Amino acid sequence: MGSGKKKAFFSLFDTEKCILFAKELERLGWEIIATGETSGLLNKNGVKAVDISEFLGFAGKYPFPPTLHPKMELALATNEKESIGLVYVITYPLSHGNDVGGHTLLGLAAKGKKIVVSNKEDMAMVISELGKNNNEIDSSLRQELIEKAFLKIACHFNACFSALDLNHAGQVKIIKLAEGENPYQSPAELFHLNSGDSLAIGNFRQESGVAPCFTNIADFDSILKTFCLAQNAFYLRYKKTPNIVIAAKHGNPCGFAVSWDSKESAIENALWGNPRAVWGGELVANFYINKRLAEKLYQSKKRQSLFENSGWMLDVVAAPGFDKEAVQILGKRPERKLFSSPALEKPFLEKNFAYRQVRGGFLRQPPGNYVLNFEETETDFGLPGKNALDSLIIAWATAWSSSHGGNEVAIAKNRKLLGIGGGPSTFDSCFTAIDRAEKNCHLLKGSAFAADAFFPFTDAALQLIGAGCGYGIVPKGGKKFEAVKKCFKESSVRVFYLPEKFRGFCRH
Repeated sequence: MGSGKKKAFFSLFDTEKCILFAKELERLGWEIIATGETSGLLNKNGVKAVDISEFLGFAGKYPFPPTLHPKMELALATNEKESIGLVYVITYPLSHGNDVGGHTLLGLAAKGKKIVVSNKEDMAMVISELGKNNNEIDSSLRQELIEKAFLKIACHFNACFSALDLNHAGQVKIIKLAEGENPYQSPAELFHLNSGDSLAIGNFRQESGVAPCFTNIADFDSILKTFCLAQNAFYLRYKKTPNIVIAAKHGNPCGFAVSWDSKESAIENALWGNPRAVWGGELVANFYINKRLAEKLYQSKKRQSLFENSGWMLDVVAAPGFDKEAVQILGKRPERKLFSSPALEKPFLEKNFAYRQVRGGFLRQPPGNYVLNFEETETDFGLPGKNALDSLIIAWATAWSSSHGGNEVAIAKNRKLLGIGGGPSTFDSCFTAIDRAEKNCHLLKGSAFAADAFFPFTDAALQLIGAGCGYGIVPKGGKKFEAVKKCFKESSVRVFYLPEKFRGFCRH
């Protein structure tokens, strides 16, 4: 060895086109190193390929190639004298065994930022690029190939993990759930990763109640997102946060209230935002629950007179903590699950990528963790008073994170959510939000609305104006934006416009 040529390494379960690829690399001046069977095939077909044993200077006889060798790690993970610049590895499928060696080679090459190729299609593209660019490839392509290698490794070991007895999986805690979304969807489990996230669902302590089901956990996770958005927006605006209570059904807020001086007021206004909808729902607060507050969460004489049932029937209640008497009161209903975490006093948003499983794969994107900043908005008016600003934050956090079919519009007033609606159009969303508010006897005059998508026409704007809204927040955008803006301005509705990139579409 030591010829000074660029070195390419082949280790292939599937050798289709490998002769063609090797000849092209040889023509471009590359030296080929290959594992036993592949090197034999290449030499037989006119390609001078160095066997991996010769490259490593290893004479031992084993039923597998000696690729997991210190010199191989040096050649892949560094740029030392005998380093390898291109690695072409096609691993064998799990049905043939666990290819630890092949996936390790891909990982080492990715670590060393080599040209790492794990399939025939990418190899053809790489050779084409090398031929055009004097044996180099673009840095973005190199990074894309590295990411593909890491993804292939992850998928392989995920498949290995799926075949394990999950109760003995080590770093992953498996929490058995009562059932899936429906009783027939069993077994159901929560996979809790030891990520260090204090607000990870698996890190909450269950203080009371039977085992949660899939729906309890999924809904709790959704309301937690709304909660974090709101608390962070309040802190950004005021450098402190009010008492926050969100009452939801299926993870969508139907009651949401804040108070700067009264926990009782925050609970009361949240529960009475939509008292029918919240029955059997979820509630999260950013303060400890004592006996007095627990009694408010447990039942209401007013509710008895209006709905012939005094109990709020909340299925999930989450707070920084509960005292013993609160647990006793709320625990009278065994179906109610109480979850505690001190991190709810100062919640934070996730920073990791967001994933969504789709058939045959998954989607990935940065998390939707934008925090409302009035300094980034455009308006023809000055900032309103604190009451209106607080109501705008409530409406924005609700619209931004709820899932009612898209194009969500939420309305709030006096630091209390009045109504929310969604899809299929902003017109329908406004109609539903207004209708829900009015059916719960809320007065809309002077209220604040928020929309998670721009208004394409003035029809939605006219509904909100007619309902009496005095404030609003909506993303810019659409061909009719100037007409929409004019419509609000002429009606003296003080609207704040977010940059177009801040559209709150979520939970697709």
